[in-house]
Amino acid sequence: MSRKYRIILLTLSCIVLIGVGYVLERNFENLLKSFWFTSGFLLLILLSLVDQPFFSKDSNIFVNAITAGLSLLVIPIENRDAVFFFFLVLIVYLCVSSYSLMIIRKNSLKDENKAVQFFSRINRILGKPDVLFSAFFIWGALTQYASSSTKLNSLLLFWALFMLLNLPELAKVIEMLFSRKESTHFTGIGTIMGIQSTNIFLVKLDCTYKKNELFSFVEFKCSSDGEYKRGLIFESMLLDQEQWIKVISNQDFSSLCCNIPQIEKPIEDIVYLLDSISDDCIVNKFIGLITDGSKIGKIKFLYASKVCVAEGSMLEVNVNENKVLYQIVDGITHTESLANKNETGYIIGEAIQLGTWNKEKFQFEKYGWVPNMNSPVYLASDIDETTTTSNEIILGNLPGTNYPVILDKKVAITHHTAIIGVTGTGKSIFSRNIIREYIKDENVKVICVDFTGEYKEKFADLKPKSIIDDETSRKLFNDIDFIENEMANNYNKDTANSRKKKIEVYDKVISSVKEFIVSDDEKLSIFELPEVQNTSGVMKYTQTFFKALFKIAKEQENYGKCICLVLEEAHTIIPESNFAGISDKVSQPLINSIAQIALQGRKYNIGLLVIAQRTANVSKTILTQCNSIISFQEYDKTSIDFLSNYFGQEISSALNKLQFRQAVAAGKAFKSSVPMIFEVPEIKEMDSEH
Repeated sequence: MSRKYRIILLTLSCIVLIGVGYVLERNFENLLKSFWFTSGFLLLILLSLVDQPFFSKDSNIFVNAITAGLSLLVIPIENRDAVFFFFLVLIVYLCVSSYSLMIIRKNSLKDENKAVQFFSRINRILGKPDVLFSAFFIWGALTQYASSSTKLNSLLLFWALFMLLNLPELAKVIEMLFSRKESTHFTGIGTIMGIQSTNIFLVKLDCTYKKNELFSFVEFKCSSDGEYKRGLIFESMLLDQEQWIKVISNQDFSSLCCNIPQIEKPIEDIVYLLDSISDDCIVNKFIGLITDGSKIGKIKFLYASKVCVAEGSMLEVNVNENKVLYQIVDGITHTESLANKNETGYIIGEAIQLGTWNKEKFQFEKYGWVPNMNSPVYLASDIDETTTTSNEIILGNLPGTNYPVILDKKVAITHHTAIIGVTGTGKSIFSRNIIREYIKDENVKVICVDFTGEYKEKFADLKPKSIIDDETSRKLFNDIDFIENEMANNYNKDTANSRKKKIEVYDKVISSVKEFIVSDDEKLSIFELPEVQNTSGVMKYTQTFFKALFKIAKEQENYGKCICLVLEEAHTIIPESNFAGISDKVSQPLINSIAQIALQGRKYNIGLLVIAQRTANVSKTILTQCNSIISFQEYDKTSIDFLSNYFGQEISSALNKLQFRQAVAAGKAFKSSVPMIFEVPEIKEMDSEH
């Protein structure tokens, strides 16, 4: 019932109570000494103004019990019989138990143990004003006027009428009866029964209103502040076998309805359904509300939308008039018990902060505060078209938006980049596309270390050549075999012949590498082996190549070029010690040679592009030097734990749930350094025959 109705009922009831008392006592002085009058007056005050508009809690029960105890003091000592002491014991019990519950309780009632729930619910029944003070009123009337049926009947009739008029359903009928005199043809769908926050209203639907249209617009005049509001129905529930809804009202919804005229003379707290809104873009973007547990870096939101979202979806929330963007990383279902064994289910989503968007720099910037409780959460809107420089490439967009993921090619090369992901996630095509983007720069040369034999076919349109031709490669392998045999026959020590042959091998490799780097026509070259196997000869051959490459970079500064060294199937080239498959004495020199490039390459314009399926079987000495990481779907715990050092726990936990052509990116080469889930566009590779 509305505040206006409660005040009118209170005023009239007080007048009638005093009038009846005067008729019975013939004066006003004796009224203050009558227990029935005191309890009846308290019944009017507490039930009309306190208990009716608000839900009872342990604190309300404690106050009611204290008030009832004080009213017992007006009973003369000689009239304090067994009933008096019964009420006194009841009052003491309510005071002690309700105060104890206030101290003991730390959680909502549904989360407390059964003993706390039992006593709290019992107290809420016994401590209600209509129970406690009605008993006092009737007992006082019987005690004082038992001998006069006329006087007793007068008081009982007053009590019955007052209790009936306080029934919410009857009150609503009376209010609607009087509202017809205000000549309004609008019919409300329900009544506001509570305000959960400044912008969330709890509404009990009229029993005659059969529809329950979620995400419809409504309007109402709120009695708490007298303001006219418009809002959106975002939740529905069954409570006490009656249909209830929740309405959110804020400036966004009010602005959307600004062209619709207001209802003339609306009844306070009655909710009216608005006509359909032609422009419902806000409804199609509304996702839910900020809820408990939100932090600066991660928000939690109550999902209440007709819009489908998924992991990676972009959200925006207004925080102090700043549009802050978030990305969904998780969703959890919850069930809440309501009255009479009813339940309601809901979903709590979690999203990490990306920050505010700097449209001049085309990047996210961290924002240092958390949204207010119950702030609306929307799908992120698109931004203006992004422009990039010749040194930048757009790898993809954040899911469902045109927010770009921009990579600085020079930083990606010189500060090393790793691309991780299991087979079948789009990793290989994505990696080869980045290589194609690299070689568009006139100053960049790419050398692919590929033991799979796949790159020659995939880059056939570019006519890549082996950085060491087949004939030279065979001679080098023969020379390496000669060196190993020579040393084996000399207790694994160099001889004059082995030293001479090492110099010849080294010079041949340097000559081949130099020829590729200084060439004006060749942009892409491939370093490959006749077959994939972890033998000492293969390792020494590969090590010699890396040493020669680094020597040219260090002494000749790559002849003015920037070199990107691609390590395809990196675990075969730089394995972790547990996965090497051969003696550490053989594999470690190779890893050391590549580590030298990883540690110092930036100074000499040479960098790595490491491509692997898992991090577990790739040398961490090399991998930890990669300043930028792009990870497609991963399943094994070792890889996810390692990548959490780059992405954070929330994002890394999403790696095993990424979809095809979805990846996570973070690092120095990206314009926005915050980890992001993004979507890779479909890439069609050129037919190898062309």
